[in-house]
Amino acid sequence: MKATIKSIAQECNLSTTAVSLVLNGKPNRISEESRALILDTAKRLNYSPNQIAVGLVKGKTRTIGLILSDISNVFLAEIAKIIEEEIKKYNYTVIFGNTGDDGHRELEYIREFLGKNVDGIILLHSSDTTEEEQQTIKEVIRKSDVPFVMLDNDLEELDIARCILNNQEGGYIAVTHLLELGHRRIGSLLGPMGQCSVRDRLKGYKQALTDWDVPFDEDLLYQGDFTIQSGIAAMPYFMERNVHAVFSYNDMMAYGLYTYARDHNIKIGRDVSLIGYDDGFINNLLDVPLTSIKQPRVDMAKKATACLLKMIASGTRHMDPIVYHPELIVRKSTCPRQ
Repeated sequence: MKATIKSIAQECNLSTTAVSLVLNGKPNRISEESRALILDTAKRLNYSPNQIAVGLVKGKTRTIGLILSDISNVFLAEIAKIIEEEIKKYNYTVIFGNTGDDGHRELEYIREFLGKNVDGIILLHSSDTTEEEQQTIKEVIRKSDVPFVMLDNDLEELDIARCILNNQEGGYIAVTHLLELGHRRIGSLLGPMGQCSVRDRLKGYKQALTDWDVPFDEDLLYQGDFTIQSGIAAMPYFMERNVHAVFSYNDMMAYGLYTYARDHNIKIGRDVSLIGYDDGFINNLLDVPLTSIKQPRVDMAKKATACLLKMIASGTRHMDPIVYHPELIVRKSTCPRQ
């Protein structure tokens, strides 16, 4: 049977008021002897407070919500792990919501977490959201008193804290690297265009082509969805168009390109150059290690957590945006144009 304040009071032969004051750390005139007895008894009976009840009294539940767009994505799974480890250091609990990149489910999780009185929410926005869903999500966030932090992806025209990467710069340095290697027919394996980060990476792609006087060819774009399957489907499309190199908007789709190449005797790093985005730990384990744009996921996850906790403690909902710069990690999947 779960220990309660009442059962501890009975065990100690003291009032429930006295036990409640001691266990909740409130000012009291209870003797040191009685105080020690209460604490020892609570420990022996393995007492733990009802956090929901404590939250109703104190206005805090020491719980945060983490809403992920796709937990099967290695990059996002790593971020979730870091946030959970970081938040536990401060005696907080994380509750997870995986939207599967579905805007309707994202909205449901936001409302559900707010209904559970979480102290704050870290949101990795879903890509498959309608304009109506996006507007509703923004409206719910604006009306809420709970602090939010946008991580990785962004929601435009929303004045909340954000911890993001300069994705236009990421797209630019990825394509510039391929251009420097002599490639001119560069395929662009897009992620879902509903994501601000994807649109920014495409802007960087186009800007690099412009700066190198290489005409933009819309036929070299392939609409992916951030999954391995869309990478597998994209490779024959690019091969039919005599593409020399491919810029994949995340590593997961790049792994799909590898899969197709392996099954069709296409040599990555010789027949075609390939660059990914995120720089997951798997990239070094591939037969031909993957060149990728590195997102400092550890720093980003820790900073997003710290920002949320700071806002919770201060009672504010606003902080200046934190924008990270991407880094190009060159490996053997990119090579000079043969």
